[in-house]
Amino acid sequence: MDSDQEARDMLRQSNEYPDPDYTPRFLWLGSRNITTLPEGNDDEYDRDGLITPESYLPYTESQHNIPVAELAEIRNSKRPSVDPDFEFQEEDERSDELSSEVASDSEASNPPNTEKRGRGRRRGTRRGRASRGNRGTRGLGSSRGRGRNRLQKGLGRGGKGIKRGVRKPLEPSLEFKSLHSQATLSFIEQDYVAAEKLTLQAIQCNSEIFTAYSLLSEIHMAGNDKKRAMVALFIGAHTRPRDTVLWCHVAKLIMEVAGDDRISNIPEAIYCYNRVIGADAGHIEARYERAALHREFGNLRRAAHDYVFLLRTVPHDPTVLRHLAEIYIDLDECARAIEHYDTSIEHFQLSELTNATAFTWSDLNIYAELYMYSTDLVEVARGIAKVKNVSRWLLNRGDDRFWDQLNGDDREFDAADFPRRIALPDFVCGQHNTSTYGEGLPLEIRVKLGLLRLKLGNDHFAEAIAHLEWLEPHITGRKGKAFDYPDLFREAADTLRLRGLWHEALRFYDPLQQIEEHADSSYFNDMGLCYRALGLYDEAENCFRVIVDNDNCNTDALLKLATMFENAHLPERAAQYVDKIIALKRERAPNQQSVQRSSGSTLSLRSEPLGPSMSSPRQAMLHPRPARKPARVPAAQRLSSRQISRAQTQERIQLHYLELRAFREQYENGASGAKAEWMETAKVLIDDFRRKKAFFPARTDRWTKPSGHGRIMGTRTNQVIGDSNATSYVPDLMGDDDEDDDSKSQDYCGISFEKWLDVFLEYALNAAESGDTKQGCDIAATAAEANVFFHSREFMFSIHVIWFMCALLAEDDDTLCNVARFFMKDYQFVSDSYHLFATLNRLCNRSNIWYNNGPTQKYILRQIKAVDFSLMGEERLKSYYQEKASYTTKDEAGQYIHAEGMDIALIMMYGFILYTGGSQIYALSKTLESLLTLLSVNYFFRAYALEPGNPMVNLSLALSYMHYAIKRQSENRHYNLMQGFSFLFAYYDIRKVSEVAIERQECEFNVGRAYQMLGLTHLAIPFYERCLDLNEEVQRICGGGAMEDYALEAAYTLQGIWAASGEMHLAQKITEKYLVI
Repeated sequence: MDSDQEARDMLRQSNEYPDPDYTPRFLWLGSRNITTLPEGNDDEYDRDGLITPESYLPYTESQHNIPVAELAEIRNSKRPSVDPDFEFQEEDERSDELSSEVASDSEASNPPNTEKRGRGRRRGTRRGRASRGNRGTRGLGSSRGRGRNRLQKGLGRGGKGIKRGVRKPLEPSLEFKSLHSQATLSFIEQDYVAAEKLTLQAIQCNSEIFTAYSLLSEIHMAGNDKKRAMVALFIGAHTRPRDTVLWCHVAKLIMEVAGDDRISNIPEAIYCYNRVIGADAGHIEARYERAALHREFGNLRRAAHDYVFLLRTVPHDPTVLRHLAEIYIDLDECARAIEHYDTSIEHFQLSELTNATAFTWSDLNIYAELYMYSTDLVEVARGIAKVKNVSRWLLNRGDDRFWDQLNGDDREFDAADFPRRIALPDFVCGQHNTSTYGEGLPLEIRVKLGLLRLKLGNDHFAEAIAHLEWLEPHITGRKGKAFDYPDLFREAADTLRLRGLWHEALRFYDPLQQIEEHADSSYFNDMGLCYRALGLYDEAENCFRVIVDNDNCNTDALLKLATMFENAHLPERAAQYVDKIIALKRERAPNQQSVQRSSGSTLSLRSEPLGPSMSSPRQAMLHPRPARKPARVPAAQRLSSRQISRAQTQERIQLHYLELRAFREQYENGASGAKAEWMETAKVLIDDFRRKKAFFPARTDRWTKPSGHGRIMGTRTNQVIGDSNATSYVPDLMGDDDEDDDSKSQDYCGISFEKWLDVFLEYALNAAESGDTKQGCDIAATAAEANVFFHSREFMFSIHVIWFMCALLAEDDDTLCNVARFFMKDYQFVSDSYHLFATLNRLCNRSNIWYNNGPTQKYILRQIKAVDFSLMGEERLKSYYQEKASYTTKDEAGQYIHAEGMDIALIMMYGFILYTGGSQIYALSKTLESLLTLLSVNYFFRAYALEPGNPMVNLSLALSYMHYAIKRQSENRHYNLMQGFSFLFAYYDIRKVSEVAIERQECEFNVGRAYQMLGLTHLAIPFYERCLDLNEEVQRICGGGAMEDYALEAAYTLQGIWAASGEMHLAQKITEKYLVI
């Protein structure tokens, strides 16, 4: 106990920590202390758990004469409801800023309830906590204070009777005072190295003394090291957390030393202003500076929050309103800014003070600008009425209320009373000075009214042009207004261009040629777009070439020139600029990014005239000037990030397509490496197309025809191909785009779908020919999945032709069968489709496992059933209605096409599928009486019944009988052989009289091969020899290029027969004549 008491005495004497058992008493409170608080007096606490200002009133009024309102404001500044930033501060900051407001021993008077819950206690009331009726006196919510348990007596902070908050710093020790004094002397003597060393030692001795950090900062500042001075002052400021002046100074110093790297230092400066606002929520300067930093850093929401708070502190401040309007414009929430302005305008109009410093024409100009971003025509019309109302008030005619009823035109601000103003019955001529009407309205406001009228549509075009004519664009030279109002000219011209009013736009573009700072690349680009839209290609070329002449690396202007002449069907002139683009790309290093010239570079005009509406061109080259900060453009000229991305994608795709055409011409002319460049460029285009989700919907949605993709880049893209200036894209901006036209679009990014398909198919075929057959098939499959190709029969035909060519190169029998089924399905009951199926499988060198597999067999059988169903009578059709599902082809009227007769090619193909699968029994069907009950169709005999003189049918029947005869399951082998030979010689008789030599050769070889198969070689030799005798005739007729010549097979077979029989000289003779190359 003695040691504990001594420790307490020493600690009390050192003033480092106050005694936990010590009850503080304050003279200004009289004999009353704050150790305990009255029980049950919950009215003293607000919802945040803080003591309300009213609880101090008996003492503050009597002792200090502090006004109640001022004290309440001081106390309320720490409330989250007053300072919304309070809620977002860090936990450490909140505890430091609020700890001094609440006594940590407030709970000591009401110890926790430790009794168990009985029947009377409500469910949900936690043990150890006062019930809702007796909330207790805990300060900040229900959280605990720092330090030890508050019920535990002992040393340290957080004990009984201790105030929470920033504790008083330690008294400087003798060592600190000595080191600090020596450091100060060294600083005075300009020995900065020694002064810094001594100051750091003093800080190490006692780091809670601010004077040491201040001295260290001054030392670094004297050494011209502002960054280290700022760091020292920033660290030292934490020893004075409520010194608002210090924290503001540190924040300004942080931004001062930031230099060009302002963005990375903004968070630290914001942190400093957070500390200021945490100590004084009503600090206007800190709020204003923090809002500016948030906006610069991109935290627009937080910046808007600060400005809204400032509006509550300094209501209707025009400067705050302007900054808030700019932020809401960037956030695309102009309606909220309009609400703030409406409130302030109403306040100013109702107040008796009408001085010009409260709300000026500049504020009205910003207010009108907000309505330019609105897409709601009703809201735009309201904006026009509101702008006219405020203008009338600023012109001291606020009592003329009758003008509010006139919204169809703006005759109120005509230059003269006659003829329109005098026609209004309520108008009294001479009541007000004429300067309070049209002449008194500033040009900025008048131009805004004109542009707002343009947004309302063509019905207001005349009224809009009447306003814009006040700029007098027809007056050129120094007497014109273009030198005084260049921004208004540019804004009017851009808006007219976006509305498609090309001639009117050029009238306002023309005067700006005489002003150097406005004759930049974007100016000539926009003017060239107007000429291009009017079909004045020579004038447009001059404008774009001005950009190219001053920046040889500007591919945007070259692309515009190329696309312009491409759309004008002048491919030769387009190719010149495409070649330049390709040359520029080849000159650049692979990893080097193209550096485009700033849009602010002033350009000179070429010597060629730019058109009848342009003034004489300037001859001298102007020096480039630094890029000026672009003015905030109206909403009609601004695009969202998505729209800008679309415009850039369109420009990039157009450039790649033009390069593709150039590379094709080069590799067709034999240029080395051109084909590889073509493949690379085509791959980029295909990848862009494949990323378009609208072209590749879910498989179940693919049957729905594509609609609406043109909202992105539709039929109107021809007007803006290659336009790097996103503001030139018209349809989605003006709100008058026709969705029906877009849904019928036949192009994507200005390239027709037919040309897109050519790129796909040519790339697939080239990839397959170069050995990458898998990629070729994948590209063809991708094209078949695109809905813009899927609904075109011609497109799908071309896709599948290239697809089976790639599959042939890959020897992929699976893909061949699937592709061939498309032709049989799309061209049902057409013999050529069945011939194609058989031919494709014949050309594949792999084993035809997919030709005779189960799915293929079932599909062909369904086709046969569909033919049978079509040939049935009407009565029988009713009982077999389920076969209608086998129809797959429709005519132009949308009706299913029926078979006109039995197709022998279809029947023979199904017989061959069964035959190659080893099912000769099924192929023969009724040939064996013992299997009649197992067979349902006689496919070869059905074909024989249709064409008994067909050699292929007879040969197929012959081979089926012979092959079945030599099987173990055959019951009457000789009978089957006789049947086979009867059909074989019927085939032989048909071919023998043919005028085609190769057909006669074929029959000789086939008969000889049949005899050899049965082991009757002596009967086969004459047929083989006659086959060899026809070789010379076949070669003579076919010119040595016969696709099938049986002489080699016959010679090889005879060679083996003679060698096996011992006639080696005959075998050698055959070999030397036919088999030696």
